[in-house]
Amino acid sequence: MLHEFSKPNIFHHAVVKMSHVDRFTDGNIDWKPKKQDSEGWTFSNESDPRDERFVAHRDVYAKLVSGTAKIRYAYNVPENQRLRAIFGEKTFDDIIGKRRDLALFREKLIDRFDAEWLRLGKKPRWSREKFEAKLRGWRKEIIAEMLGLDDEESDARADEMIEVSAFPTPSVKTFRRDYKRYHACGGQILGIVHRHHGPGLHFRTVDADSVAFAHQEAMQYMTRRKPSMAKVYADYKAKLDKVNTDRTVKLIKVTRSKFESIISKFDAFDKWDGRHGRASALKHFGMVKRGINALSVGERIEIDFWNVDLMALFVESGMWSILPPAYKEAVIGKRIWFVAAIDIATRYIVAFRASLNPNAVSAAAAIRMIMSDKRHISDFVGAETPWIGVVQPRDIFSDNGREFANDLVEGIMRSAGITFNRPQAGNPKARPFIESLFHSIGPLVAAYFEGRTFGSIAEKGDYNPEHQISLQVDEMIRLFTFAVCDIYHNKPHSGLGGATPHNAWIRAVQEHGIEFPSQDPDQMLHIFGVKFRRRIGQYGIPFMGIPYGNEELHRQRTKYGQMEFEIKVDPENLEHIAVRGDKGWFVVGNMVDIGRNVSLAEWIVARHTLRAQHASEAEAGLEAMNRAINRLRESGEAAALRANLTPRNFTAEHYLLAEAELFGAWEAVRSANTPAVTQAFALPDDPLRSGSVSESRLIPDYHAERERDARKKKRAAAVEAAATEPTASGVSDETTDNYYEEY
Repeated sequence: MLHEFSKPNIFHHAVVKMSHVDRFTDGNIDWKPKKQDSEGWTFSNESDPRDERFVAHRDVYAKLVSGTAKIRYAYNVPENQRLRAIFGEKTFDDIIGKRRDLALFREKLIDRFDAEWLRLGKKPRWSREKFEAKLRGWRKEIIAEMLGLDDEESDARADEMIEVSAFPTPSVKTFRRDYKRYHACGGQILGIVHRHHGPGLHFRTVDADSVAFAHQEAMQYMTRRKPSMAKVYADYKAKLDKVNTDRTVKLIKVTRSKFESIISKFDAFDKWDGRHGRASALKHFGMVKRGINALSVGERIEIDFWNVDLMALFVESGMWSILPPAYKEAVIGKRIWFVAAIDIATRYIVAFRASLNPNAVSAAAAIRMIMSDKRHISDFVGAETPWIGVVQPRDIFSDNGREFANDLVEGIMRSAGITFNRPQAGNPKARPFIESLFHSIGPLVAAYFEGRTFGSIAEKGDYNPEHQISLQVDEMIRLFTFAVCDIYHNKPHSGLGGATPHNAWIRAVQEHGIEFPSQDPDQMLHIFGVKFRRRIGQYGIPFMGIPYGNEELHRQRTKYGQMEFEIKVDPENLEHIAVRGDKGWFVVGNMVDIGRNVSLAEWIVARHTLRAQHASEAEAGLEAMNRAINRLRESGEAAALRANLTPRNFTAEHYLLAEAELFGAWEAVRSANTPAVTQAFALPDDPLRSGSVSESRLIPDYHAERERDARKKKRAAAVEAAATEPTASGVSDETTDNYYEEY
């Protein structure tokens, strides 16, 4: 029997959260949010405060989604302005060598001090001797953690060398200095990067203030920037000096001890709520015993990997009985991983994708999915309810697995300004919602598809089920994505008082607003870019046959010659790359007018199609490539690539292999006959609504050919080894047809 589903509300737009310290850029003009009402936002021009402009909420959201506008949260916060004055537009990713390793090491010490503060419920007050002993103990824990001494399930080779960057225990004075800098900059690790050797910062004395003014300024302690008392007091004195310049009767400065006593009298819950968020405050003060509350969208997002047996997946979803016998035998023993992210405030799934195993690349792809518009995915799978969940996460909670605890994921979190929380191992109650999510989708799919058939599987006739396994796995991923959009999001949820996640999301984003993730191509490139090394040539830097160049790159070439540069490439946007020069990273556009909506996967498949089916055009320039891309978009294959529902995620090594095999020395050259790339993505026929499942087109032929070649090479190597070295008695040399193990 089918569940009763609520009719989904129509989504028009979300109210985007902003404040006066943020920057809203529309086109080439930077605006400062001034005030908000029920209709929209009023902005003032940063270069001319008298120039004001009103933009409706609908238009603000539309501009951000389309990419014509962007937001940089906390851009005008004094601490961030100070960091820009010191480092310019550099990010922590630009810091290399000892300074980077030292900052990461000191950050781990700071995290342990914050954890001790959380455990005690107040700021630790230790003697110097005890503080020094604590720092020495934490240093030993950090080094042991880096060496993996407590990892009982390590799969590392016994002869594999482990290298770590460790530093001596800092003095209590040095630690306190770093702690103040770190939290004064809102927890940005750039705040503790060493800028020089010698004495630290010195605050200059300014004029005084009255108690009332001091009380007003002391409230800045209860903000998300998490400033220290010393930082708030310094800001108070600076603002006091500014105010007194326009006053006849000067305000009197209060002492630091008096100022800190004002802060200490604030309500403890309000202080924790303002500095650490509502979820952390509720947990810290034990006000919620049956669950974890989140007030706004994006405040707490849980992410986790889930390993399932394919046979169990088909059985639990009610589809096992309709599979052919040969296919049933093929799926036995095969497993697949899913990674999902759920917004706790609305129980809305903001990311859901498959993976061959828990790895950093899949985790990074899921984080990007949280911050991206997913309506093209719901359109592709044939869902009637659009997948509207897009938000800038504030806090993401995960377990302590290596797929999350690695440089790639932590670097993305740091660049995107996301707080990353990994609860203690063995504490599943810290992530209660993601555990229950995976157990609820399967039965929903079973109820929806009860009595329906795998039409395409039954009609295939004679086929090798082992060779078809990856194809059918992709079909299951598509079905589950469809179930997330049209079934799970529209089913009443007990955690929402009977409301549906879809309707709860719409209500929350319109009543409380959201922090909208930046869709600025330059920023997405720096956050999610994949790093390579390329040598500069006469016509710029080539990547996958695309030449990139501008005046700054030409300056680098004339200064350093044809040397290798480190570059970043956004797999979702080939319009430009980032290059690390002598002054840090800078963006370089392509020289053949490739637009931002051409992805790396689409470019690779178009090249493969040309080489396989249009050999005469394979060596032609950009004209043939654009025609191939247009054919992909008209046939629906480009929409499949854009949805990216396969469990295969390319790493940098995979891209290098594809470049060597498909492109070589080929270079895109634009001619007068080069056609424009079609902007529309046609959708393939989708029979899900008619009650059957079709053959998936999510796997490009390129994957299938690589799969077959890998099997042939492995079998040939096994035969050759067996001929030269007889197998030991009782030991058989087996090969596998499992694509997922070989890939």
